[in-house]
Amino acid sequence: MTTTEAQQEARAGYIAGLRRIADALESDPLLLLPYDGTGSEFSVFTDSRDELVRWARVLDGKRDKEVTDSDHYAFKLHGVVGSLRVLVYAPRDEVCTRRVVGTREVTEEVPDPEALAAVPTVTVTKTVEDVEWDCGPILAAHAQVTA
Repeated sequence: MTTTEAQQEARAGYIAGLRRIADALESDPLLLLPYDGTGSEFSVFTDSRDELVRWARVLDGKRDKEVTDSDHYAFKLHGVVGSLRVLVYAPRDEVCTRRVVGTREVTEEVPDPEALAAVPTVTVTKTVEDVEWDCGPILAAHAQVTA
């Protein structure tokens, strides 16, 4: 991915801001810690497995994976850097492999398209997929990704 000069300047400014905050916290023990990273997790949004791997390498010790059906960023990696709590979000379909593990029939009430006014619902049976998301080890498969 190429970055523009404006993106590079914004990135440099962000990093400089983090350093200034760290310096201020270090020099003034009465300065309260920011809420993000202590009271809540410091959030990072990634768009690819490679970006997630890079962030996973930054995290210390144990990393906890969480997979949901909630939205686009349905894969979450929880960890810490020192005492800073970090949460890295990634698109589940970029990180995990969708696997159909079975099917089952589900019966539900739906509007009758031919006689909606006379018969408000009919019983139908359909086949739905039971799926799991196999989100194997984050770092093992991408050992060649460099920072």
